Amino acid sequence: MAVDNPADVRRQRGEMVEGWAFTFCKAAFLALLFQKYTLLATAAIATALYLYAAASGVREWRCFVKPPWVVIAMAAIAAFQVYWLFFRG
Repeated sequence: MAVDNPADVRRQRGEMVEGWAFTFCKAAFLALLFQKYTLLATAAIATALYLYAAASGVREWRCFVKPPWVVIAMAAIAAFQVYWLFFRG
């Protein structure tokens, strides 16, 4: 049985953490762009893009919430944000 090179294992772990960092970097950039509308904008865009992907035949999604629940969840979040930001008395 081959033993992994410790430097390779360390690099793989670093690449995994960098992937998480990149995800938060994207989130921070979107928050900078959309400010108080970040949740509304990202949920609405995600809903639209997931619907387009599904209509294009994509059936495997990387989101931890699997289809169709991811579309339902993102649409519900967007709808709640519309209410919260624009119609709450």
